[in-house]
Amino acid sequence: MSAHPVATPEPRAALRVAPLVDAARAAAAPEGTAPWFVTAVDDGVAVRSVVRRWSLAEEPLARVTRVAAGAGLRAIRLAVAAQGRRPQVTYPVEEGLLAVVRPGEPYAPRPLERALYAALRDEGRPQGADGPRAPAVRAVLRRAAETESAWLRGIGHPVVPGDELGPTWPDLLDDGEMRPEPVFVLVGAPGRVPHADLRTGQAVEALRLTAALLGLRTAVVAAPADPAALRARLPDRARDVLEGARGSTVAVLEFWRDRLGVG
Repeated sequence: MSAHPVATPEPRAALRVAPLVDAARAAAAPEGTAPWFVTAVDDGVAVRSVVRRWSLAEEPLARVTRVAAGAGLRAIRLAVAAQGRRPQVTYPVEEGLLAVVRPGEPYAPRPLERALYAALRDEGRPQGADGPRAPAVRAVLRRAAETESAWLRGIGHPVVPGDELGPTWPDLLDDGEMRPEPVFVLVGAPGRVPHADLRTGQAVEALRLTAALLGLRTAVVAAPADPAALRARLPDRARDVLEGARGSTVAVLEFWRDRLGVG
């Protein structure tokens, strides 16, 4: 009687950390040095805040740190998937530690994930000029936000950046440059801090890269935005979009078609 052959699984290739760090650096970030960083851990990476208490604090600088780190976290997840592993994210309760990303089971990244990773490596520059127009753009962006457990609402009214509104992120063109067909949206994630901040940041990065695939430029007008200051800047007809934002970390984004796509 012959024994059944025993299949010996092939060892999994170790995760390469350098592409994950590069991806985090390529993610959107607020003006100045983002006060968070990435370190290698056992078979993965950890996302940490520079100041340990910022991982849980309510103060504005702590919150923008977590939103910015969330954008980097989304980029790291893409880089893990690009290595053929399903990203596994945990949020340990440890001061200074925001998230840990480790590789899960073998995974074939979807075409969209490959395209988003390519857009990330190209620094979020628009990938084409023939994407859909509004409101089709908003529908695609809404789906991108929802994949990150966030919501998206069109404002239909311009929002001018300002210190009281919240920190502006750097993908803005020169003030004198045209922004054809601008689309303004609110994006946010419900829940308590710090997790709502991290989810909002992941949604911001997913939207920036999705917009690049649509041939759009992105400006983060404010993230996180102060709801009271935002309400004061909107006309009465647009303020109702804020009613559903209660209890969420909110960002204001502007999208416009790259000049090369203007006919």
